[in-house]
Amino acid sequence: MLGLSTDDSSRTSLMARHGLLAHKASLIVDDASLTAARSTFLMGEFEGLHLRVKEIDDGDNIGSMRQRGTTREESQQIHDPSAVRAKGCGKRLKSSKEKSMSKGNRQCRTCGQAGHDKRTCSQRIDRSNADTNTRGEDENVGTQFDGRDDGTFTSQASSHYDAVNWFL
Repeated sequence: MLGLSTDDSSRTSLMARHGLLAHKASLIVDDASLTAARSTFLMGEFEGLHLRVKEIDDGDNIGSMRQRGTTREESQQIHDPSAVRAKGCGKRLKSSKEKSMSKGNRQCRTCGQAGHDKRTCSQRIDRSNADTNTRGEDENVGTQFDGRDDGTFTSQASSHYDAVNWFL
């Protein structure tokens, strides 16, 4: 028929067969389109060929899908991809006030109360005063009266320094 044997046509792919048939049909259409008489003759022949080709059923062709009512294009549908955010679109930036609000109130490590830290904790200050008083020390520990009438005290270290310097 078109230069292909039945063994060759079964081995060739669908695209190769389609290309070969389209090329032959294109050559025939080019010759027939030169005159009106050739064009009408070819149109009649195409309609007759189309009906005869539909009647042929090999069983292994793709036309069996068309008989069931589905075409090849309908069985393989391509849908749009799901929407994606634009590249580089980041999260909004929070101000320092918003960040501190989300962290909650900070608490003192010593007593667990909010509103101050361990440097200014009243319990820590009270503990340090209590520790010095429990050791038996007085506020004026290490001081002695220097004999002046103004009532000032000097530390033992400074009086010792004065005594050493007096001997030298």
